[in-house]
Amino acid sequence: MSLLQSSHWPFLIDVYFFLGGLAGGAFVIATVAGLVGSRLYRDVVRAGYYVALLALIPCPLILIVDLGVPGRFLNMMKTFNPQSPMSMGSWALAVFGLCVGLAALFTLIEDLQRKNLSNQKLIVGVIGGVFGFFVAAYPGVLLGATARPLWTNGHALGALFLAVGASTAAAAIALILTLAGRAAGEGATAIRRMTVLALLIQALSIVVFIVAVQGAGSAASDRALALLLSGPFKMTFWVGAIIVGTVVPLLLGLADLKRPSLALSAVTALLVLVGGFLVKYVVMAAGQA
Repeated sequence: MSLLQSSHWPFLIDVYFFLGGLAGGAFVIATVAGLVGSRLYRDVVRAGYYVALLALIPCPLILIVDLGVPGRFLNMMKTFNPQSPMSMGSWALAVFGLCVGLAALFTLIEDLQRKNLSNQKLIVGVIGGVFGFFVAAYPGVLLGATARPLWTNGHALGALFLAVGASTAAAAIALILTLAGRAAGEGATAIRRMTVLALLIQALSIVVFIVAVQGAGSAASDRALALLLSGPFKMTFWVGAIIVGTVVPLLLGLADLKRPSLALSAVTALLVLVGGFLVKYVVMAAGQA
Protein backbone atom coordinates (compact mmCIF):
# COMPACT_ATOMS: atom_id res chain seq x y z
CA MET A 1 0.00 0.00 0.00
CA SER A 2 1.41 3.37 -0.99
CA LEU A 3 1.88 6.06 1.62
CA LEU A 4 -0.60 8.91 1.79
CA GLN A 5 0.68 12.42 1.41
CA SER A 6 1.74 13.74 4.81
CA SER A 7 -1.00 15.88 6.27
CA HIS A 8 -1.58 18.04 9.31
CA TRP A 9 -4.78 17.15 11.10
CA PRO A 10 -6.36 19.73 13.44
CA PHE A 11 -7.50 19.13 17.00
CA LEU A 12 -11.00 18.31 15.79
CA ILE A 13 -9.68 15.17 14.11
CA ASP A 14 -8.18 14.09 17.44
CA VAL A 15 -11.67 14.42 18.91
CA TYR A 16 -13.14 12.51 15.96
CA PHE A 17 -10.68 9.63 16.37
CA PHE A 18 -11.43 9.49 20.09
CA LEU A 19 -15.22 9.56 19.75
CA GLY A 20 -15.23 7.12 16.83
CA GLY A 21 -13.15 4.62 18.78
CA LEU A 22 -15.36 5.04 21.84
CA ALA A 23 -18.51 4.51 19.77
CA GLY A 24 -17.09 1.43 18.07
CA GLY A 25 -15.95 -0.05 21.35
CA ALA A 26 -19.26 0.61 23.11
CA PHE A 27 -21.26 -0.94 20.28
CA VAL A 28 -19.11 -4.08 20.18
CA ILE A 29 -19.26 -4.45 23.97
CA ALA A 30 -23.05 -4.08 23.96
CA THR A 31 -23.41 -6.64 21.16
CA VAL A 32 -21.14 -9.18 22.85
CA ALA A 33 -23.00 -8.67 26.14
CA GLY A 34 -26.27 -9.33 24.32
CA LEU A 35 -24.91 -12.50 22.75
CA VAL A 36 -23.51 -13.82 26.03
CA GLY A 37 -26.58 -13.05 28.13
CA SER A 38 -29.16 -10.48 27.07
CA ARG A 39 -31.04 -10.79 30.37
CA LEU A 40 -28.04 -10.97 32.69
CA TYR A 41 -26.23 -8.09 31.01
CA ARG A 42 -29.28 -6.06 29.97
CA ASP A 43 -27.97 -2.87 31.62
CA VAL A 44 -24.67 -3.17 29.77
CA VAL A 45 -26.46 -3.67 26.44
CA ARG A 46 -28.70 -0.63 26.99
CA ALA A 47 -25.90 1.63 28.17
CA GLY A 48 -23.55 0.44 25.43
CA TYR A 49 -25.90 1.20 22.56
CA TYR A 50 -26.82 4.61 23.98
CA VAL A 51 -23.14 5.49 24.53
CA ALA A 52 -22.34 4.45 20.96
CA LEU A 53 -25.06 6.75 19.62
CA LEU A 54 -24.05 9.76 21.73
CA ALA A 55 -20.38 9.34 20.84
CA LEU A 56 -21.04 8.86 17.13
CA ILE A 57 -23.45 11.77 16.54
CA PRO A 58 -20.69 14.45 16.46
CA CYS A 59 -18.40 12.43 14.15
CA PRO A 60 -19.97 13.25 10.75
CA LEU A 61 -20.31 16.90 11.83
CA ILE A 62 -16.61 17.02 12.73
CA LEU A 63 -15.64 15.57 9.35
CA ILE A 64 -17.84 18.09 7.53
CA VAL A 65 -16.35 20.99 9.49
CA ASP A 66 -12.83 19.71 8.82
CA LEU A 67 -13.48 19.37 5.08
CA GLY A 68 -14.82 22.94 5.01
CA VAL A 69 -17.47 22.21 2.38
CA PRO A 70 -20.33 19.78 3.23
CA GLY A 71 -20.41 18.55 -0.36
CA ARG A 72 -16.93 17.08 -0.02
CA PHE A 73 -18.17 14.58 2.53
CA LEU A 74 -20.90 13.45 0.12
CA ASN A 75 -18.35 13.20 -2.69
CA MET A 76 -16.32 10.74 -0.63
CA MET A 77 -19.43 8.56 -0.39
CA LYS A 78 -20.00 8.47 -4.16
CA THR A 79 -17.11 6.12 -4.81
CA PHE A 80 -15.87 3.03 -2.99
CA ASN A 81 -12.17 2.27 -3.18
CA PRO A 82 -10.99 -0.66 -1.03
CA GLN A 83 -7.39 0.46 -1.59
CA SER A 84 -8.07 3.84 0.02
CA PRO A 85 -8.15 4.09 3.84
CA MET A 86 -10.17 7.31 3.56
CA SER A 87 -12.80 5.69 1.34
CA MET A 88 -12.99 2.58 3.52
CA GLY A 89 -13.28 4.71 6.65
CA SER A 90 -16.06 6.88 5.22
CA TRP A 91 -18.17 3.93 4.12
CA ALA A 92 -17.56 2.02 7.35
CA LEU A 93 -18.63 5.08 9.34
CA ALA A 94 -21.83 5.40 7.28
CA VAL A 95 -22.87 1.74 7.65
CA PHE A 96 -21.86 1.72 11.30
CA GLY A 97 -23.86 4.89 11.91
CA LEU A 98 -26.98 3.26 10.46
CA CYS A 99 -26.55 0.22 12.71
CA VAL A 100 -25.93 2.39 15.77
CA GLY A 101 -29.08 4.39 15.08
CA LEU A 102 -31.21 1.25 14.67
CA ALA A 103 -29.80 -0.43 17.78
CA ALA A 104 -30.42 2.68 19.88
CA LEU A 105 -33.93 2.99 18.43
CA PHE A 106 -34.77 -0.64 19.23
CA THR A 107 -33.42 -0.15 22.75
CA LEU A 108 -35.51 2.98 23.24
CA ILE A 109 -38.65 1.20 22.03
CA GLU A 110 -37.96 -1.59 24.50
CA ASP A 111 -37.55 0.93 27.31
CA LEU A 112 -40.70 2.92 26.48
CA GLN A 113 -43.10 0.21 25.29
CA ARG A 114 -41.74 -2.83 27.14
CA LYS A 115 -41.40 -4.78 23.90
CA ASN A 116 -38.84 -7.50 23.29
CA LEU A 117 -36.77 -6.62 20.23
CA SER A 118 -33.77 -8.77 21.12
CA ASN A 119 -33.77 -10.56 17.76
CA GLN A 120 -33.75 -7.29 15.83
CA LYS A 121 -30.98 -5.92 18.03
CA LEU A 122 -28.99 -9.11 17.58
CA ILE A 123 -29.05 -8.85 13.78
CA VAL A 124 -28.17 -5.15 13.76
CA GLY A 125 -25.59 -5.71 16.50
CA VAL A 126 -23.69 -8.44 14.67
CA ILE A 127 -23.57 -6.46 11.42
CA GLY A 128 -22.72 -3.20 13.14
CA GLY A 129 -20.18 -4.89 15.40
CA VAL A 130 -18.02 -5.77 12.41
CA PHE A 131 -18.04 -2.15 11.25
CA GLY A 132 -17.65 -0.88 14.80
CA PHE A 133 -14.50 -2.93 15.17
CA PHE A 134 -13.21 -1.41 11.94
CA VAL A 135 -14.14 2.16 12.93
CA ALA A 136 -12.27 1.78 16.22
CA ALA A 137 -9.10 0.41 14.62
CA TYR A 138 -8.90 2.07 11.20
CA PRO A 139 -7.54 5.49 12.35
CA GLY A 140 -4.38 3.72 13.49
CA VAL A 141 -4.14 1.97 10.13
CA LEU A 142 -4.74 5.31 8.37
CA LEU A 143 -1.91 6.93 10.32
CA GLY A 144 0.35 4.02 9.51
CA ALA A 145 -0.26 4.67 5.81
CA THR A 146 0.81 8.31 6.15
CA ALA A 147 4.36 9.47 5.48
CA ARG A 148 5.28 10.32 9.06
CA PRO A 149 8.15 8.34 10.67
CA LEU A 150 6.46 7.93 14.05
CA TRP A 151 3.29 6.53 12.48
CA THR A 152 4.71 4.61 9.54
CA ASN A 153 7.02 2.60 11.78
CA GLY A 154 4.57 2.23 14.66
CA HIS A 155 3.10 -1.03 13.40
CA ALA A 156 0.92 -1.50 16.50
CA LEU A 157 -1.05 1.71 15.99
CA GLY A 158 -4.17 -0.15 14.87
CA ALA A 159 -4.05 -2.37 17.96
CA LEU A 160 -3.35 0.62 20.19
CA PHE A 161 -6.31 2.62 18.87
CA LEU A 162 -8.53 -0.45 19.19
CA ALA A 163 -7.42 -0.99 22.79
CA VAL A 164 -8.07 2.65 23.64
CA GLY A 165 -11.52 2.37 22.07
CA ALA A 166 -12.27 -0.69 24.20
CA SER A 167 -10.98 0.81 27.45
CA THR A 168 -12.75 4.15 27.04
CA ALA A 169 -15.99 2.47 25.94
CA ALA A 170 -15.97 0.12 28.94
CA ALA A 171 -15.19 3.08 31.20
CA ALA A 172 -18.05 5.15 29.76
CA ILE A 173 -20.51 2.29 30.24
CA ALA A 174 -19.24 1.69 33.78
CA LEU A 175 -19.59 5.39 34.57
CA ILE A 176 -23.20 5.47 33.35
CA LEU A 177 -24.10 2.38 35.37
CA THR A 178 -22.43 3.88 38.43
CA LEU A 179 -24.25 7.20 38.11
CA ALA A 180 -27.53 5.34 37.53
CA GLY A 181 -27.06 3.44 40.79
CA ARG A 182 -26.60 0.07 39.12
CA ALA A 183 -22.94 -0.51 39.97
CA ALA A 184 -23.73 -3.54 42.13
CA GLY A 185 -25.16 -5.70 39.35
CA GLU A 186 -23.46 -8.55 37.54
CA GLY A 187 -23.21 -6.49 34.38
CA ALA A 188 -21.49 -3.59 36.15
CA THR A 189 -18.98 -5.94 37.75
CA ALA A 190 -18.23 -7.54 34.38
CA ILE A 191 -17.74 -4.17 32.70
CA ARG A 192 -15.31 -3.05 35.42
CA ARG A 193 -13.29 -6.21 34.84
CA MET A 194 -13.33 -5.49 31.12
CA THR A 195 -12.04 -1.97 31.78
CA VAL A 196 -9.06 -3.35 33.68
CA LEU A 197 -8.34 -5.94 30.99
CA ALA A 198 -8.58 -3.32 28.23
CA LEU A 199 -6.20 -1.05 30.15
CA LEU A 200 -3.66 -3.86 30.36
CA ILE A 201 -3.92 -4.44 26.60
CA GLN A 202 -3.65 -0.68 26.05
CA ALA A 203 -0.45 -0.51 28.11
CA LEU A 204 1.01 -3.49 26.22
CA SER A 205 0.11 -1.89 22.89
CA ILE A 206 1.91 1.31 23.88
CA VAL A 207 5.05 -0.70 24.68
CA VAL A 208 4.84 -2.61 21.38
CA PHE A 209 4.33 0.67 19.50
CA ILE A 210 7.43 2.25 21.07
CA VAL A 211 9.55 -0.86 20.49
CA ALA A 212 8.43 -1.01 16.85
CA VAL A 213 9.44 2.61 16.22
CA GLN A 214 12.78 2.08 17.96
CA GLY A 215 13.39 -1.04 15.90
CA ALA A 216 12.93 0.85 12.63
CA GLY A 217 16.58 1.88 12.87
CA SER A 218 16.23 5.19 11.05
CA ALA A 219 17.34 8.61 12.22
CA ALA A 220 13.94 10.08 11.35
CA SER A 221 12.16 7.51 13.53
CA ASP A 222 14.54 8.14 16.41
CA ARG A 223 13.95 11.89 16.21
CA ALA A 224 10.18 11.42 16.02
CA LEU A 225 10.16 9.08 19.01
CA ALA A 226 12.37 11.47 20.99
CA LEU A 227 9.72 14.17 20.59
CA LEU A 228 7.26 11.84 22.31
CA LEU A 229 9.44 10.38 25.05
CA SER A 230 11.86 13.16 25.97
CA GLY A 231 10.92 16.18 23.90
CA PRO A 232 8.11 18.75 24.08
CA PHE A 233 5.41 16.08 24.46
CA LYS A 234 7.04 14.13 27.28
CA MET A 235 4.85 15.58 30.06
CA THR A 236 1.64 14.90 28.17
CA PHE A 237 2.82 11.38 27.37
CA TRP A 238 4.39 10.25 30.64
CA VAL A 239 2.29 12.16 33.16
CA GLY A 240 -1.00 12.42 31.28
CA ALA A 241 -1.28 9.36 29.05
CA ILE A 242 0.81 6.87 31.04
CA ILE A 243 0.60 7.74 34.75
CA VAL A 244 -2.74 9.54 35.11
CA GLY A 245 -4.49 7.85 32.20
CA THR A 246 -3.21 4.27 32.40
CA VAL A 247 -1.27 3.30 35.54
CA VAL A 248 -3.39 5.09 38.15
CA PRO A 249 -6.79 3.95 36.81
CA LEU A 250 -5.41 0.43 36.43
CA LEU A 251 -4.45 0.35 40.11
CA LEU A 252 -7.73 1.96 41.14
CA GLY A 253 -9.67 -0.48 38.98
CA LEU A 254 -7.98 -3.46 40.61
CA ALA A 255 -8.74 -2.01 44.04
CA ASP A 256 -12.35 -1.42 43.02
CA LEU A 257 -12.74 -5.05 42.01
CA LYS A 258 -11.61 -6.17 45.45
CA ARG A 259 -13.63 -3.61 47.41
CA PRO A 260 -16.34 -2.07 45.20
CA SER A 261 -16.89 1.63 45.73
CA LEU A 262 -19.13 4.01 43.78
CA ALA A 263 -16.65 6.86 44.13
CA LEU A 264 -13.72 4.67 43.13
CA SER A 265 -15.60 3.34 40.11
CA ALA A 266 -16.50 6.84 38.95
CA VAL A 267 -12.98 8.23 39.38
CA THR A 268 -11.47 5.22 37.61
CA ALA A 269 -13.83 5.61 34.65
CA LEU A 270 -13.14 9.34 34.33
CA LEU A 271 -9.37 8.80 34.40
CA VAL A 272 -9.61 6.12 31.73
CA LEU A 273 -11.58 8.47 29.48
CA VAL A 274 -9.09 11.30 29.97
CA GLY A 275 -6.13 8.97 29.51
CA GLY A 276 -7.56 7.40 26.37
CA PHE A 277 -7.99 10.78 24.75
CA LEU A 278 -4.47 11.84 25.74
CA VAL A 279 -2.94 8.66 24.29
CA LYS A 280 -4.45 9.36 20.88
CA TYR A 281 -3.83 13.09 21.11
CA VAL A 282 -0.14 12.86 21.98
CA VAL A 283 0.55 10.21 19.32
CA MET A 284 -1.14 12.47 16.74
CA ALA A 285 0.65 15.60 17.96
CA ALA A 286 4.12 14.06 18.17
CA GLY A 287 3.71 12.43 14.79
CA GLN A 288 2.98 15.77 13.15
CA ALA A 289 5.61 17.82 14.99
